[in-house]
Amino acid sequence: MHHTSAAVDCAPDSTSTILQALRSALRQRLGARKYELWFQDNAQIDLSLGEIRVTAQTQFAADWIDRHFRLELLEISRTLMIEEPQVIMRVQSSAAQNAKPQAVAGEAENVECATTLKGPTDPKMPTMTARKVSQSARREDSGAGWKRFEDFLVAAPNRLAYESARQVAEVQGDPLRLLFLHGSCGVGKTHLLQSICRRFRERHPEAKVRYATGEQFTNEFISAIREDNIEQFRRKTRRLDLLVIDDIHFLGNKTATQSECLHTIDAIGFHGARMVLASDAHPRQIAKFSAALVSRFLSGMVVKVDDPDRATRVALASQFAQRRGLVLPAAAIETLVDRAGASVREIEGAVMTIAAVHSLGGIEMGNGQILVERALGRVATSHVGRPVRVAEILHAVCTTTGIEREDLVGGGRHRRVVTARGLAAHLAREMTTLSFPEIATALGRSSHSTIHAAAARYRNMIERSELLSARNDQLTAADLSERTRREVLRVRA
Repeated sequence: MHHTSAAVDCAPDSTSTILQALRSALRQRLGARKYELWFQDNAQIDLSLGEIRVTAQTQFAADWIDRHFRLELLEISRTLMIEEPQVIMRVQSSAAQNAKPQAVAGEAENVECATTLKGPTDPKMPTMTARKVSQSARREDSGAGWKRFEDFLVAAPNRLAYESARQVAEVQGDPLRLLFLHGSCGVGKTHLLQSICRRFRERHPEAKVRYATGEQFTNEFISAIREDNIEQFRRKTRRLDLLVIDDIHFLGNKTATQSECLHTIDAIGFHGARMVLASDAHPRQIAKFSAALVSRFLSGMVVKVDDPDRATRVALASQFAQRRGLVLPAAAIETLVDRAGASVREIEGAVMTIAAVHSLGGIEMGNGQILVERALGRVATSHVGRPVRVAEILHAVCTTTGIEREDLVGGGRHRRVVTARGLAAHLAREMTTLSFPEIATALGRSSHSTIHAAAARYRNMIERSELLSARNDQLTAADLSERTRREVLRVRA
């Protein structure tokens, strides 16, 4: 069967939305560090007529992206309803085609050898030239795109971190001078760090504020050594009113950069400036960090940003959806949360994907449940590491419908039993990676065609918003499906 690209006839705004969702999903899939390394500093992604066009700065980068990330680009594109997507690799300029990147520091960096890092030592690391480092720093220091406190959803898991961040940014007189935030990826640390910078600059327009990642700090330091501009680098980093470094754990095993960071903290502290750091782990748990640097981190306030609880994730999903003009029913929001994962970043990425799919048309906003399922795929995110089993789905179906398991897997043809069996087949197809023959075996059926037909019938019930009787309730087919899905995840949690 031949398919045409869903993006061919998209309006420019739709294409832009899809491209934004593609980039967000790729960043989520690869991780922020790897994404920024390859797709922010070394390549540009564009979308046109169903083609994913990647323009790399060098032939080396183009080849590397093609070998290692083509599959991710294709898979993500299909989730955005780009049928038969094609990835086109291009090189920005012919002059750079044969250039291979130099290592910025790698894991071999130390005080004695840092000045000798001239040649290509690690072909896996793209080059970060002095000019590129400087441009990147200027973008960050401009404050363009910095997040705001007003957009941060405050709840019990992050309240202390939020209040501490505001104290650094707002308090006069005797403020909090050193704050160290830590927590798992995607819980909002970067949002707080950028909000601190924005608020501090609003309160002090003339203040010298610097926001950088640990990777940027390292790259600029090594570039300064190479260019014999170390004093200029130190003037830039030590004569500040506020220095914020995200992903400080990037400095692990980089002894020269750690030493420079230690002296930077001391210098800033001596002048009474403020400093905020963030990491995925507590200072004592960061691998290959010097004892002296860990001690400096612990001299300030150390606050953990906990993972958002379910209520917070639901509120976040609703908030993100509203910002994008999506009016989703409560059941659809619950499905979104179940499938998006636990982090704030994943939830935001899921909403962006839903918005992109909606912009393509074909699914009315009133069918929010179908829209979410279409956008986020069949397989639900499990908060337990193992895959969902059909037996767990059958148990949940029996709980929500009141049908006995023996009847469910038996040969009974009562309407309620047939409907419950269709619900089980539908959820087994969505929440597991099993084929219809495998699902048929689990449901005690010799032919998979009957299971395929049962799942299809239940799907039609969802699309028709058909009312069903479940225990003592009257529910739509979509609501019953979602209630049963949550029951599966509740038992597994």
